[in-house]
Amino acid sequence: MTKCCVCRSLCGVWALLLPVFLLAQGQAAAQFFNDGPYLFFEEEHLVARWVFEGQLREDTIQAGRALQIDAGVSESFDAAYLDFDTAYQLSAVTAFTGVEHLAVVSDVHGQYHTMVALLEAHCVIDEDANWLFGDGHLVVLGDVFDRGDKVTDIFWLIYKLEKQAEQAGGKVHFLLGNHEVMVLQNDLRYVNRNYRFTMGAIRRSYHALYGKDTYLGRWLRTKPTTITINNIAFVHAGFSGPVLQLGLSMHEINTLFQEKIIDQSEESVMNDPVLALLYTEIGPIWYRGYFAMDFTREQAQRILRQLKVKHVVVGHTSNTKIVSIHRNRVIGADSSIKLGGKNGELLLVSQGHFYRAGHDGRIDKLK
Repeated sequence: MTKCCVCRSLCGVWALLLPVFLLAQGQAAAQFFNDGPYLFFEEEHLVARWVFEGQLREDTIQAGRALQIDAGVSESFDAAYLDFDTAYQLSAVTAFTGVEHLAVVSDVHGQYHTMVALLEAHCVIDEDANWLFGDGHLVVLGDVFDRGDKVTDIFWLIYKLEKQAEQAGGKVHFLLGNHEVMVLQNDLRYVNRNYRFTMGAIRRSYHALYGKDTYLGRWLRTKPTTITINNIAFVHAGFSGPVLQLGLSMHEINTLFQEKIIDQSEESVMNDPVLALLYTEIGPIWYRGYFAMDFTREQAQRILRQLKVKHVVVGHTSNTKIVSIHRNRVIGADSSIKLGGKNGELLLVSQGHFYRAGHDGRIDKLK
């Protein structure tokens, strides 16, 4: 099993003790830490809270009035793109067709600058991190949370790019990874230590910063686990044989994660055989079987037939570059962006061909 109830309980206790721990450490280490903003729905108001040089700041957001965030707090938040009438519903659309240009990024784990550098190098965004990809689609294969310390910046960037892409006729797809589900389930094992300062300043656990009463928390809860674009299936980790045997549609899988797994007790999830398959190590957000030495071409073809696609693109299992398995039947897009710096690549798809795309702007065709 990937997780256990004991570990979940310890994580919850640790989250409650973090503010006390921070006070015990003193404020010196936190004084230069900036983070946010986090937006909270409180009665009829939307309240913004952020950390500037270790100190809590807050303001109430009102339509037509600019929100003044201290310079240096966020590299990507833009209040102009906030939607005060958001329905916060999971879309029933899981298949997209007629897309000529695709970019895929996976497992960025808080490495904002590495992600931005790759997107800019291949004209997905401009030098000011605004959408430049026209009617193209960008797929983010999950795992923005944890490890790195620019998680908040990445979420606000993805949110902004979603809005800008829609205006240009394009699309941004953010899929849930195992780390999104972990944080939403209050499993905080891999949270970057700097977020202890945020928790101490705002006086909420990290899990509560993305609760159902927050703007980003509600936004995340609308995100799917899997989609198809053209003849390609996208999912964070992969579809195992047992999961495929359930015969669930992609929309059914997405709905089960949203309604029956996220925000539910681990006991209730594990007591349901279907949910347990989806939630644990052979489920679509944890599976690593495609990268096993004994994963055959015949197995890959069987998976594609069941999914009714020609390719599957996954993240989760880290490699030093984008990898092709059995002549692009399966493509591994986790290229270790989580290490930061010049690590990692984008996957580009154009006119049915797949390309590895690096920091220097060069592309290499996958075979």
